[in-house]
Formats: sequence, structure tokens, C-alpha cells
Amino acid sequence: AAETVERALGLAVQIKWPNDVMVNRRKVAGVIAEAGGGAVVVGIGVNVNQTREQLPGDAKVAPGSLYTTDGVHRARAPLLADLLSSLEHDYGLWVEEGLDALYGGLGARDFLRGRRVFLDGQAGVAIGIDRSGRLEVEIDGQRQLVESGEVLFER
Repeated sequence: AAETVERALGLAVQIKWPNDVMVNRRKVAGVIAEAGGGAVVVGIGVNVNQTREQLPGDAKVAPGSLYTTDGVHRARAPLLADLLSSLEHDYGLWVEEGLDALYGGLGARDFLRGRRVFLDGQAGVAIGIDRSGRLEVEIDGQRQLVESGEVLFER
């Protein structure tokens, strides 16, 4: 999703662990995965042509869209084709080599690295996404690895 947004906008994007794609500190895309019954179902959403007025005003992370970023209306089908192609490529790498094969693109886009964050009501500093996909956070001098959940950040 991050690669597709990056190609569409021609801008560097970031990933807010665990599943948000950020542009200019605004969430323009998200990914959710649920495992069950030996399979994983993945949902991917990209805000493409929404105006500021069409985006939720009460979101925990400020929302944006490709349109609010650069003012360009886009056809969704080419974006979907690009997204599916990237997903197929990256899935193949993951199956063959594991998450480490994708870490370069993930670690380099880490939005939370070095930011003050809140985890279960406790303030800390995000160290970064580790090579297994967990978020490392330092709280009161102790480093914790977070495998899932919601991490809020100071705006």
C-alpha cells in the first residue's frame, strides 16, 4: 500500500505501525489482517479522491487522501492494479525469504521512530520497527516489544 501511494503521489510516504500509511502526518491508507482457519484475510483501504469535508473529523489519526495531498483526481482501477501487483511481488518475497526480505522498505518508512508515543496509557518513545515486525518502545527506561495493538503519538 505504501509503495502504491508513493508511486501515485511521487512523494515519500511513511508507515505508522502497525497498519497506517502516512503522508504529511495524515493517514491516507490502512491495512488490516485477520488470521483464522489456516488463512489470512487482508483488507486494504486507500483514500483516493476524498475532499477534506468527506474525511472523518474525529479520527484518532488525522486523515488525508491522495486528492487532499496534491489536488489530482485519479481513476481507482490503475491504483488497484498497481497495489495488487506490489502485493503479489512482496508476498512472493515474504514466502521465499521471510519478513526480513521486506524490511528495507518497512524500516526506512517508519513514521513512529523517535516519536513520543502512548501505549496502553503509558508514555514512551518509539525506538522503531524490528526485523520481525514488532514495534520497540522505551517506557521508563525499559524497552518493550509490541506485537499488536494501538499506539498513539503526539501530534
